[in-house]
Amino acid sequence: MDIKEIYKKRKEILNGHKNELYALAGMINTDDAAVFSVREKICNECPLKINNTCNTGMWIHPTTMETRNSSKEGFIRGCGCRLSAKQKSRYSKCPAGFWGGEFDAK
Repeated sequence: MDIKEIYKKRKEILNGHKNELYALAGMINTDDAAVFSVREKICNECPLKINNTCNTGMWIHPTTMETRNSSKEGFIRGCGCRLSAKQKSRYSKCPAGFWGGEFDAK
């Protein structure tokens, strides 16, 4: 992610890191924690997850879960984010559509 993308996503990134710290301190809202836990479970089952990162060197088809090492129509590239923070951002969404939008106004 280049500096322009980081700047555009600053609210999302800062919210994730803040909530990650709140969770470590036991200060996170329990409703939010439940959503973050579901997101973590989804990421843990994703083949693009390597350690705590979504692998940018792989692509996934959101319906078939097929993975590739190169781009192809219908496949989504791993985002490269540190997942323990991204999962805790109320504003973040998985680029493959596996989670996100739980906090959007209905």
